[in-house]
Amino acid sequence: MQALSPSDSSASHFSATVSQRVAAELRRRILHGELLPGQRLKIDELAALCAVSHMPVRQALGELEGEGVLEVLPHRGAVIKGVDARFVRNLYDVRQAIEGLLVERCTERIDAAGVARLQLAMQEYETVPRTDTAALLQANSKFHDTINEVADNPLAVRMLTDGRLLIEALRLRFGYGSSRIDEVIEQHKAIVLAIEHHDVDRAGQLARDHCRGASQDLLAAFDAG
Repeated sequence: MQALSPSDSSASHFSATVSQRVAAELRRRILHGELLPGQRLKIDELAALCAVSHMPVRQALGELEGEGVLEVLPHRGAVIKGVDARFVRNLYDVRQAIEGLLVERCTERIDAAGVARLQLAMQEYETVPRTDTAALLQANSKFHDTINEVADNPLAVRMLTDGRLLIEALRLRFGYGSSRIDEVIEQHKAIVLAIEHHDVDRAGQLARDHCRGASQDLLAAFDAG
């Protein structure tokens, strides 16, 4: 891991930025098998390796603990739990329930302006090159963020956020199946149509099916990798 350097004069902003970068690097190493389940991560060693203070390392470990990939032990650093197919399946089971709920709430609350914004986000996703995984992830996040904003349930959104970066890291490693992007586009269209018609039950079910499809696609890539 390369040493990290300040990029902002604000101490609080710098701390947040560095901790996120440390977390991203540790997440990458865990997902690529460079850090193994059961391996102990010592804060002193990580701080020296990254050339940062203890604080951003502690923040990074706390972020990863929230994602469930490691356990922070008092005065002992952290132990990696690892990410396997069972972990990914369980993560998506939770996301499926929450995303279904958020889409249902969005369907109940949305107005014409909200539908227009959602349609625009849907169309932006369709224009992204199929080979640009990072841009697809960003466009997909915008689509779902639009739904979540209308749903107005910050607690549910916060629960989704805990696993979001982990899923994005897995996608950047494994990519998508050959037909997955076409499926996503069609599923987005169906969800938007159900939301526009204020069909709460159908919108919620479509959202859960959409999440289940994402899980199946990622698990297939995960198992193959």
